[in-house]
Amino acid sequence: MMINDNSLPPVPQRVQSQRLLIRPSTRADAPYLKKWWNDPQVADPGGNQAGMQYDDEDMENWFRRYIDGREYTTHFIICLREPDERPIGEFYIASDDRPGCVGCALIIGEPSLWGKGYGSEALAAYAEALFATDTCEAIRIDMPVDNIPAQRMARKVGFVVEHVWANGQFQTMLLSRAAFELHKVRQAEIAAGLRR
Repeated sequence: MMINDNSLPPVPQRVQSQRLLIRPSTRADAPYLKKWWNDPQVADPGGNQAGMQYDDEDMENWFRRYIDGREYTTHFIICLREPDERPIGEFYIASDDRPGCVGCALIIGEPSLWGKGYGSEALAAYAEALFATDTCEAIRIDMPVDNIPAQRMARKVGFVVEHVWANGQFQTMLLSRAAFELHKVRQAEIAAGLRR
């Protein structure tokens, strides 16, 4: 799991898309997070084959460490906007070792909602909001090389493979602000029938 820290400048705290709301995590979200983090089906694509095995004390420690007392957060809950803002996943931003770049990760925690475009919609909406703040020029996301659905999700937004890790098991994908803007133009051209 990425580390949420205070070395990042403030990032967007509330982002909406057509179907989703991305909002700060609260203690009321603990049951969802615990369920998702401990579910091997949800955690395995990120590299945690057995789930994270968080108990109530672990959850309490996590909230104290990463959420409580923060002026702004870097950990968010992805909710369906209609009808009741039901939490369906998590999204977080972390410091990156490159100037002008942040790392991110997300999961859709409800397997019944996989393959419906929620991950790419959340990623695109947050990228749009983040780039609009001039907080950074690029976003990186790490994933196992065999997580084909995550790669598809990232490519759908405009991410490209930056490098494969030395262990050959993970890769880093990158989305620059310029590539994101170009990707949006191309998608608009496709929608208008000007490009395939």
